[in-house]
Amino acid sequence: MLRSPLRARGSALRLAVAVFLLALVAEARGRPPRIEDVEQSLTHDPSYRIRVGAALVLGNLHQSRSVPVLLRALGDGHPAVRATAAQALGRIGDPAAGEALARAEQDGSPMVRRMAGDARKALRPLPVPVADIRGAARARPAFEVKAMGDRSHRAGPALREHMREVLTNELRPVGDVSSGTEAAARGFIIDGVIKDLSFAMRPDRVEVTCAVQLVISKQPTGGVFLLTSGEAVVQKPRRQFRSQHRSHMEVEALENAVRGASEDLRRHLARQ
Repeated sequence: MLRSPLRARGSALRLAVAVFLLALVAEARGRPPRIEDVEQSLTHDPSYRIRVGAALVLGNLHQSRSVPVLLRALGDGHPAVRATAAQALGRIGDPAAGEALARAEQDGSPMVRRMAGDARKALRPLPVPVADIRGAARARPAFEVKAMGDRSHRAGPALREHMREVLTNELRPVGDVSSGTEAAARGFIIDGVIKDLSFAMRPDRVEVTCAVQLVISKQPTGGVFLLTSGEAVVQKPRRQFRSQHRSHMEVEALENAVRGASEDLRRHLARQ
């Protein structure tokens, strides 16, 4: 879409003012303006107007070398500087700015949020590595994660459900995961159980131990593909322990144990 003549003149005027301000700064330093001077002005000049001008100039230069300094400017104390830095990153288009611009979309300033959103849409797409292209051609395995059991007789429903959530999140990077009741037409069904959940008071510490086991069945035959387990211990100095800490320690131990068990499964799948 073509910009109106008035808007185009406004952009040209802002750029001219920015270049003029930065030229004054460079003249005061006794040398012609360089891109290093502009970047230095963006990060160190006490005048927010100079910093805004520097961000505007860097955006119009379209050089990826300025992306790091513009990313730092997204944390500037003045919203006009943050907004102009976001706009400049969009003009440069380097996809490395995507994550920082996404965070800037949560900025307290509506102007910054708008500029960051527009800039993120303008970024070039990330290049896809050749290895990823080849990997995409392979069918992703499917996992159905069943309800988790409790052989320890100490884990409540909330902890068992949390175990299933953690396991689901661990498997998402390597396959398509569901936690419904329908049997997987392809791939694997995973049953899990908390084998041990114990709490012990030692002379100098308290500790929670959790051990889990996963049984992975291959579909559609239903044969056992892999049996894997994980165990974790979480400790806390006794003098710092309070009764309300116990549930948090149980959750942490469970999460670490599940990650250990799922890592074994992921390594096994990678060898297939």
